[in-house]
Amino acid sequence: MPGQHDAMFPGSALRILHLRCPADVDPQVYRLLLGLVAEVTPVVQALPPSALVADVSGSLRYFGRDLSGLARMIRTRALARYGLDVKIGVASTWALAAMASTGTGPGGIRTVGAARAEMEAFLYPRPVGELYGIGPAQARTLTTFGVHSVGIPRRAPGVDRPAHPWRAYMTTDPRTRQGHRPEGRRPHPPPLPYSTSAQRRFPIDTLDPAAVRAALLSLAVELGDRLRNRQQAARTVTLTVTLAGRSQITRSHRLDGGPSAHTDDLRQTLYDLYADCGFQRARIRAVTARCEQLQDAARTPEQLSLEPQRDDQLRAETAIDALNRRFGAGTVGPAAAYGRAV
Repeated sequence: MPGQHDAMFPGSALRILHLRCPADVDPQVYRLLLGLVAEVTPVVQALPPSALVADVSGSLRYFGRDLSGLARMIRTRALARYGLDVKIGVASTWALAAMASTGTGPGGIRTVGAARAEMEAFLYPRPVGELYGIGPAQARTLTTFGVHSVGIPRRAPGVDRPAHPWRAYMTTDPRTRQGHRPEGRRPHPPPLPYSTSAQRRFPIDTLDPAAVRAALLSLAVELGDRLRNRQQAARTVTLTVTLAGRSQITRSHRLDGGPSAHTDDLRQTLYDLYADCGFQRARIRAVTARCEQLQDAARTPEQLSLEPQRDDQLRAETAIDALNRRFGAGTVGPAAAYGRAV
């Protein structure tokens, strides 16, 4: 069946990374990983609760790395920032990358070359139940007829008969047969969210107002950077303070100057919300900031500033964003925001 065999290995230009986290990954860490990968490519599709897929076709030249090099960079950053051991499959199609990510070696990365011989060498010896998209019932049916590995139908003498179960499978499920959907099985990033949040937890419950302010500043830096990268602006900011007894106090405020993604606007709002809580000797365990009612920054009017200090801050913010895009998020930022909370 040469036509079906050729369809198994299309000449695809896709460059896919399939990432798998440990099954018990913390949802917050999983969201952080999504943000990390979004620093490399905007074409990221979440596969909750513990996987995601990314098309890095447009990132290879920008970062000056090949597919395996980008995978190593992402894996190293995930380990360094979050202590997250991510397994990554690298291939030219979604299906092959997903299968590769289940059997990575000690380095946590497995690459399947784009040449047909390399794909055949990877795919054909695998048990038929591991073929991406096949369910347990289909696998049992195929093994009943002696199709134990993916490569067997290529050699089976009766495979062209319509009654053969593999023939029926190959005919009725072209998505899995081809290793990709007709449109290329390209990852589809979800619409931009209507809210985004970040949290800082203190190693021990703290009474130090300076430590809390440093944590609030770091939240403003992170959320501002995230919003500007997404080209969004927040209309409302909400602060949740978790106390030592796990009780929580929440305050929310609509930004006075209109929707904004500027770090200084977020910082001042978070400071005001914290002051509004009226704490004196409260032991603080964590602070969480949420930007809500997000909207497209391109449709958000920017109020002209007549204050030289604010103009200087906005110019510095633009330069900081450029450096962080070049060298990684968090490379440049206020010194006071570091080392107080995690």
